[in-house]
Amino acid sequence: MRQASARFTSSLDGMAIAMSAACVIHCLLLPVLIILFPILGSTVLADESFHGLLLVLIIPSSALALYLGCRQHGDGSVLWLGMGGICLLGLAAGLGVGSLGIFHEKLLTGIGGALLAVGHALNFRRCRARRCEEHAACFGADANA
Repeated sequence: MRQASARFTSSLDGMAIAMSAACVIHCLLLPVLIILFPILGSTVLADESFHGLLLVLIIPSSALALYLGCRQHGDGSVLWLGMGGICLLGLAAGLGVGSLGIFHEKLLTGIGGALLAVGHALNFRRCRARRCEEHAACFGADANA
């Protein structure tokens, strides 16, 4: 049961990292792609609602993965780092370009996405290290028996 939970957490971390990367790539590359391919300007990718869609996917999966990982490895700083990233992403989406301006909205989104991705990467590493420690302890106990 414990290994299934660990694999689930790792999968959520991977999925959340991919979504955070998609958000950052979207923010950085979409303006260039719209210049090169103007038809993209009329797709959902260019709509502000795309950020909302990403947040609807990112927030629950990230919060769950970070929480479950924190329960496994016990390092609360990873949880806070990831949650800080989620808050910045939410703030950027909530205030939007109208309040922040394009540059600051992109900057806030980029920093939030980066913090969240780093939080997930650390979460993944700490969970893996914890599983390795438990595995080594089991082999040590088997050798002593």
